[in-house]
Amino acid sequence: MFWANLIAKIQTHTSMTKNEIYAILFIFGFGFLGFALKSLNANEIFISNDEYNSATVSAMKVERSTFISTDFRNNPNPLLASADTLKPKETFFPRPNRPSKKSEFSGIFNINTASKVQLMQLPGIGEKTALAIIEYRNNKKFNSIEEIMNVKGIGPKKFEKIKNNITVQ
Repeated sequence: MFWANLIAKIQTHTSMTKNEIYAILFIFGFGFLGFALKSLNANEIFISNDEYNSATVSAMKVERSTFISTDFRNNPNPLLASADTLKPKETFFPRPNRPSKKSEFSGIFNINTASKVQLMQLPGIGEKTALAIIEYRNNKKFNSIEEIMNVKGIGPKKFEKIKNNITVQ
């Protein structure tokens, strides 16, 4: 009741709307709160700088990680496959003569069940092509490995690179 009467009096004297008054009270309220916390040295009250720094470092380590919806034996978990995210590893000093991991890949994936991250391990398959494969198989399962050439972005040359690494069991 007190606040309603106060708002009404402010409105009659200033011809401001309620929303304008709330915005001003919000700004001044948090300004006062910020001043009060600064004068109380809130950093030492709530969290020490060492704790803050260690929490920040931990969060940065988590941010750099990669989530893959497979177990340690590389078996896909279909419930988590749609939530796959891949963060590229940052390299500051790339090695020019080192072959890429994709060209060294020697595993075999079932293209009817492989996750996006697994498909991206195949030579020449990026995120868009992996998503196109998943979209295609959601509509129609692959009956032979040659059917993968029906997916946009996979032609005979790319098929030759990946044919030894895919199956449709």
